[in-house]
Amino acid sequence: MKTSIKKLTYFLLLLTLASCTKDGAGLLDKAESGDLNEERVFTNAKYTKEFLTDIYRRIPYSWDNNVYLDACTDDGESRPWWGWVNNVHVGAYNPTSMPDKFKRWADYYAAIRACNLFLSKIDNVPVDPEQYMNSIEVRDRLKYEAVLLRAYFYAELVRWYGSVPLITKVLQRDSPELLSGRASLAEMQKFISDECDRAAANLPARQTGGDYMRVTSGLAKAVKARVMLHLASPLFNSNASGSESPWSWGGYDANRWLAAAEAAKAVIDHTDENGAPVYSLVVRTEPNNYFGTRVTYPGSMKAMGWFNVFITRVNTEYILGYARKGLTNELDKWQLPGAMQRAGDASFTLPTYNYAACFETKEGYPVYQTDEYGVPKLDGNGQFLVNPESGFDPQQPYANRDSRFYHSLWYNGSMFSGITFNPWRGEDGSFGQEFLNGYAHTGLFLRKFMDPKNITINNSGVQGQTNHSFPVYRFVEMLLNYAEAMNEYLPDGADRSEAIAALDKIRARADMPSVAVTFANNGWNTSSQAQLRKFIRNERRIELAFEDHRFFDIRRWNIGEQTQKTVYEHDILKKADGSFVYKILVWERRVFQQKHNLLPIPQSEVNNNPNMQQNPGW
Repeated sequence: MKTSIKKLTYFLLLLTLASCTKDGAGLLDKAESGDLNEERVFTNAKYTKEFLTDIYRRIPYSWDNNVYLDACTDDGESRPWWGWVNNVHVGAYNPTSMPDKFKRWADYYAAIRACNLFLSKIDNVPVDPEQYMNSIEVRDRLKYEAVLLRAYFYAELVRWYGSVPLITKVLQRDSPELLSGRASLAEMQKFISDECDRAAANLPARQTGGDYMRVTSGLAKAVKARVMLHLASPLFNSNASGSESPWSWGGYDANRWLAAAEAAKAVIDHTDENGAPVYSLVVRTEPNNYFGTRVTYPGSMKAMGWFNVFITRVNTEYILGYARKGLTNELDKWQLPGAMQRAGDASFTLPTYNYAACFETKEGYPVYQTDEYGVPKLDGNGQFLVNPESGFDPQQPYANRDSRFYHSLWYNGSMFSGITFNPWRGEDGSFGQEFLNGYAHTGLFLRKFMDPKNITINNSGVQGQTNHSFPVYRFVEMLLNYAEAMNEYLPDGADRSEAIAALDKIRARADMPSVAVTFANNGWNTSSQAQLRKFIRNERRIELAFEDHRFFDIRRWNIGEQTQKTVYEHDILKKADGSFVYKILVWERRVFQQKHNLLPIPQSEVNNNPNMQQNPGW
């Protein structure tokens, strides 16, 4: 008779392997493997490796279902606004009814259970000289890959829920751990940090060839750095966040920021076995005529390195990139308007004017006046108040901007593959080809991640392919993490040169003025914690947009109630003489409450476990 654990792990195994699309697909062929069970998998080097490979496929990434997570923030909108994203916008979810993309609890714990099972078996799996796992050294490396993957999924749970139950072994149906309460933040942080340290000590600095997408010692340090920053942030690390709980430290400690800075610095300084730096910013490699005449690009060619990050599968900036889509044009079809590509409705994620507004001029001046949270101030007509020092003209809104603006957005008058974007409405009642009737419309389209050199359009639709790879972790995040953590750790008025040096690397790659020049021109003080905080948050918003960061940043900074209430579109009116009048209009009023900083624990978990605390407000 099979034991309960045999039944549980066999069921888990089938679920895990069922999603395989490549390495594990043959395991489900009943003619070959109808007798597949736990024992067979973990006595076979090939099947064992494939089991681990499928855990990798559980890593989430925004390209999977057309709509980026940042569409749930003030930076974006989902074209089919009636879908799951709109439920988030209006706060229409609760512990018993969650949008599909928010059902992270079960997904991540399934991955953790798979890691626990793998780790319980791997030391006894025989190596096979004819298979990938052909030596004890390879077997040990796979073991620590699983150690890191488990830490990664726990770190993701922290971002969504706060502290959660820590389960590190395979459970039976009568295991007391099934009724575990949520760990403390200290226990959660220590476990993830220790596991990442253990993985970093046993994984290679680089994976190459077919192993490029597998985890490394650098990623182990990056997972640690991200979770340390998250738990040092105001949502958790505040005297106002309540007594000690799974969602609060119970008081503020500046040393948490220092620990986060040190963790980020470890990634920045990470070297390989020969002492060479593993990560660096991608810099320009293209000639000045790279785009030709069929694509507009008013930006600086020095800033082309930022563009290259997202269309080059293997580069020095990716710590972990998800290339499941491979060589494709699928992403470009999702982002371009349907009328342009002759392929029906598209543009699944639309940038808002809130996002467009955050880009500075080329000289480093903010174009609008904003409050401490980066929200534009309004005049009596509901228009954003222009920063008089910037020289910005609201009727020439796309001129003289940070080069990253032109890599991030398609706008009225910009051109792709010889076709001009026309998202205007005419005063005679006509509409430009790219004006989106029905559902969402913001007057802007997402250019980031696209490759306008290798992707084109003809009468048959989108043509060409490029190496898209979604950045799950990249080096620039660590520079921003370090700058933020150091700024928050240092007292107001202190020398912030170390934090500024990290930011200057990012600014130089974008061909933007240094922090010192930018602050001097704007009359700001580089030793002011508040002023540098506002600057760092804006730089982070620009650099990491639509990479699944702002959704969590607004929550860990505890600024959702200030920033997530109103979303704006750019209205473009074409007059009879062919000129345009630009106006900022409210697109949508949204709901954000304090409770939305963390997801609710699924009600079924609370009902079945008397030791499970629900998150506040739910």
